Amino acid sequence: MKECKPKERVSYSSTTDKKGIICSVSEELCKISGYDKEELIGQNHSILRDPSMPKIIFELMWETIESGHIFIGYIRNKTKDGNYYWMSHKVHSFSKSKDGTCYYISHKTPMSSRAKHYMTTWYEKLLLEEHKGGVDASRVYMQAYLDYRGVNFNEYMETFLDAGGLLKVGYFMARKILS
Repeated sequence: MKECKPKERVSYSSTTDKKGIICSVSEELCKISGYDKEELIGQNHSILRDPSMPKIIFELMWETIESGHIFIGYIRNKTKDGNYYWMSHKVHSFSKSKDGTCYYISHKTPMSSRAKHYMTTWYEKLLLEEHKGGVDASRVYMQAYLDYRGVNFNEYMETFLDAGGLLKVGYFMARKILS
């Protein structure tokens, strides 16, 4: 299995209904995933889910977006031919139809090597906990990990979004010590 590298400064996106069924995908997402639009539209977004991703990340994503907040996370997806690619995701609600159906949009961008390093290590530990005791065990481990750092999930994810991430880490650690 080899890693596919997303192109820098390219727009990758998808939209889903409230059950995660894909409504639209960008051409660039099709290119990196190896799927045609017709193969993705109408499928659950989990068609792209790499089995090395802990389920807790997706539970947290759904909890976050269903509460009306923006989810920021780093996701390893699988390609049609079994390879994988990492991307930073920002997922949020973008419209609501007259019948109350919510639609979510996910903007995806390449992630830094720093983010990939930390997420790979952390996700391996979360997955190990999940294998030992299910998603609840993974959630307990995640919360302890975040509590130790004095951050919530989105704050931790934001530390990897830009060059100011290390400054944010310092701020969060100082906030924890001073509180």
